[in-house]
Amino acid sequence: MQELSEMKKSLNVEVDQLRSEFQELRSTLQQQQDDVTASLKSLGLQDVSGDGKEVKDPKTDGKDGEVHASSIEDDNAKEDEN
Repeated sequence: MQELSEMKKSLNVEVDQLRSEFQELRSTLQQQQDDVTASLKSLGLQDVSGDGKEVKDPKTDGKDGEVHASSIEDDNAKEDEN
């Protein structure tokens, strides 16, 4: 029984350490996202009409980033004209 108690304490310590590390990673990620957003704003690249979390590519739809064939065909047609 003593052994189980020691294992439980050890696991609780590990869980607390992992929680702390995870929270630190969250904070770091949030700071990096804020820094990138600020950089994009300063470069004028942020999509001001959206929520500011991603820069939109006009050839992709916002849901899954899938390139649409019609956009590619339009680009190819324009290149052929030149």
